[in-house]
Amino acid sequence: MTPPDRPPLERILLVDDDEVTNLMHTRVIQRSGRAKAVSVAYDGEQALEMLQDDIDTGRKLPELVFLDINMPRMGGFEFLEAYARLHIGADAPLIIVMLSTSLLKADHARAEADPNVHCFSDKPLKLEVLLELVDEIQRAQAQSSAA
Repeated sequence: MTPPDRPPLERILLVDDDEVTNLMHTRVIQRSGRAKAVSVAYDGEQALEMLQDDIDTGRKLPELVFLDINMPRMGGFEFLEAYARLHIGADAPLIIVMLSTSLLKADHARAEADPNVHCFSDKPLKLEVLLELVDEIQRAQAQSSAA
C-alpha cells in the first residue's frame, strides 16, 4: 500500500490507556503498510518518558503521534503542556493528532487551538485518515530533503 517511491514511516506512537483501542489502531497501522513500527504508551507521562528516552539514546522520534484526551496520571492536554515546556522535537516537531470519542466542543476547540496539535480526529482511527496523514508527512519529508 505504500507508494513505491516512499518508504514507510519509521515509527508511529499511540498514546491511549485503552488496550483494545491500541490493539485496533495498531492493526490499522500494520495493515496499511505505512509504518515499520508502532510504539504504545498508556498515558501522557509514559509517552513523555519514551520521547525523552529517544532523545537521550539518539533514536529517531516517531513521525506521528496519536494522542487520546482522557487518560489516568496524565491526559492528552496535560501531555501537550509538558511537551511544550520540554521543547522535545524542537528540531523536528512531532505530528500530533488528537484522537477521542469526546463530543465536547470545548475539547475540539482546545485541541485545534494548541500549536502542537496537527488535527483532531474521532476514534476509532480510520484507514483513510491514517493514509492521508502519512501521505502528508511523506510529502513534507520529500520537500525538505529536496531543498
